[in-house]
Amino acid sequence: MQTSQNILLRPQLEALLAALRGRRVLVFGDVMVDCFIRGVVERISPEAPVPVVSVKSRDHRPGGAANVVRNLLALGAIPQIIALVGDDHDGRTLRNELHENGCGVIGLVADPERQTSVKTRVVAHQQQVVRFDQETILPFGKTSREQLRQAISAACAEVDGVIISDYGKGVVERELFDLLLDEAHRRKLFVALDPKVANFDIYHDVDLVTPNAMEAGQACGFAVTEDNLLTAGAQIKERFKSRSVIITRGEDGMAIFPEKRHPLLLPTQAREVFDVTGAGDTVIAVLTLAALDKDVSLEQAAMLANLVAGVVVGKTGTATAAESEVLAYYDRLRPHAARS
Repeated sequence: MQTSQNILLRPQLEALLAALRGRRVLVFGDVMVDCFIRGVVERISPEAPVPVVSVKSRDHRPGGAANVVRNLLALGAIPQIIALVGDDHDGRTLRNELHENGCGVIGLVADPERQTSVKTRVVAHQQQVVRFDQETILPFGKTSREQLRQAISAACAEVDGVIISDYGKGVVERELFDLLLDEAHRRKLFVALDPKVANFDIYHDVDLVTPNAMEAGQACGFAVTEDNLLTAGAQIKERFKSRSVIITRGEDGMAIFPEKRHPLLLPTQAREVFDVTGAGDTVIAVLTLAALDKDVSLEQAAMLANLVAGVVVGKTGTATAAESEVLAYYDRLRPHAARS
């Protein structure tokens, strides 16, 4: 595969970022709360050979599909969320936080039979010590299903594009996926999918799918390497009936498979990587916003997503990047291009 030699000049970057503002995007998928307990380790427990973390701080942030929403909001977009939470404190807190920041939450359904998904990470000296999850992964009842169906039909009439953020917690299932696709296709909406292996058999007819290297390997049945990237991209396109594919490859950048152009490799733009948590959420948010402009190529959209993700992975925890941060990061990467 050919490596892309193109770069975004600063005026192009400014124009791309400005065009993201005000775009209306529906996010459908699994929301959760990301909790971070941060501290230091100074001794080993006398009770067992495990580190004792002296806690210095705690914080929580919207995670999963809700982190996609956070990334959309940070870039000036207007998102709506359709998902399930529990009828509990964490669910109400998540709803209030998203609403206060500008996300439409009419489609955030509170199910009394479920527990809001919470991932708690214990971090010491910038290293994750342990993670523990609290969640319900069960089929949901008729009442919640009908509320989700109604929310899908209503939301698709009000947005420019759709992101399906599947974290395998049960919200993305065949009936609702098919309904969403029917509504989106009827209105000619752009649909991007961040997949999860448990649901590979239900995906079809999306505009863009963005697996990471591990998910790409699971879809193809072999470990994805530099030597078989072309085969992997073609197989994923065929399996998911997707017009385009981008395989995110961490420090190796992205492999781009557009609908009608030659595949390309795009090197990473990350200079310092502190935490890759939620980086895939950033990528699909930016790709979708950029793709809503018919004059923007998939390569340009990927270059922009690469830059924004470079900012995000330089932070700790699930993070976002504002337009000003992306421009400042670009200027540090390419001081000569910044003056062009």
